[in-house]
Amino acid sequence: MAKKKQWIDISSQVRAEVEPGVYSASYTMRKMVKGGVISAQEFKKFQKKTLLDNLYWRAYWRRGDVIAAGGRTHLPRKVGAVVVFMHGWDGSGEIWENLPARVLGKEQNLLILVPDVNGFLRSPFQQPDEFGFKHCTPAADMRAIELWLELIGIFGGRRHTPVVFVGHSMSGAALFYLNKNRWQQHRIGRVALAPALLMNDALRKSFYRTLGLGIFASQKLSLEQITNKLSPVIINQLISGASKSVQATHKRVFKATAKETLSYTFYAMGRVKQPRHGKKWEDFMVILGHDDRLVGILPMLTLLAKFGFGSRQIRAVLGDHYFFSVGQHSRGLHQESREITLEEICRMVKACRDG
Repeated sequence: MAKKKQWIDISSQVRAEVEPGVYSASYTMRKMVKGGVISAQEFKKFQKKTLLDNLYWRAYWRRGDVIAAGGRTHLPRKVGAVVVFMHGWDGSGEIWENLPARVLGKEQNLLILVPDVNGFLRSPFQQPDEFGFKHCTPAADMRAIELWLELIGIFGGRRHTPVVFVGHSMSGAALFYLNKNRWQQHRIGRVALAPALLMNDALRKSFYRTLGLGIFASQKLSLEQITNKLSPVIINQLISGASKSVQATHKRVFKATAKETLSYTFYAMGRVKQPRHGKKWEDFMVILGHDDRLVGILPMLTLLAKFGFGSRQIRAVLGDHYFFSVGQHSRGLHQESREITLEEICRMVKACRDG
């Protein structure tokens, strides 16, 4: 009798990455159902809880780790840790460029997952007119990711694999809402890059809410008019220091994503509620850019101190909101900051996998 296929078997064509020995492939929840990995009933429950129509992700692995595991089918159950990269507002998994592959170039025995999160690009909501900003909050973003990881067997089960989350901006904020008590059998690591957690920053909260409402009010305008009005804001405030590739991704996602999603998600970041927490945030690192116009470094430091973070859990680097993406004009600041980001992610992986 043939063995049941695992989610990692139901993929697109495998792609060789620039990093030697690293490969990747793409996946969707709908393909999981079609391939018999997830039942139609399980998928409907996921859709009901998240209001997502689908969820897309890309998986990365080292060829040597696949061989050691006895084949790709066995890799998710045998790796030492799983790393999940979560992008921010108006982005997709592509904003990480080659950072996931570079982590695999430095660390062995890993599986890396890079989803399109909560309504963006290839993970759209079912009906844009049936949801509100409460479905687009950082907490809702985190909840959808937790449900997805549970469905594909990363969370739960008999083997409690460590999981490290790397989140940027909106998803950096989402990491503060992870239900760690539910997954206490797993060792969880978190690296938040420029987290858009603005409850301590009245000026930026107002900006997020206003821009969110502005996108929503632009529903009656043509797509070209909306893009012409809002692209300068997005470029100047969000992606000015990023590479041309990341800037192009943001522009493409802006055109392809439902305006309700763009609006509600931005507005929700300006209405974010304080996460429930104790005085300890184990295995949690925050990295901030010194010239980030969307996440103010001083209000964020004050908030982190209030939450009980220690100095060793916080790092400030030179650069703006995209300090880990290097463009020709930002190379002087972002080149070293990207390497520091890579080092901090690898350090967290080692702590969770080997500690």
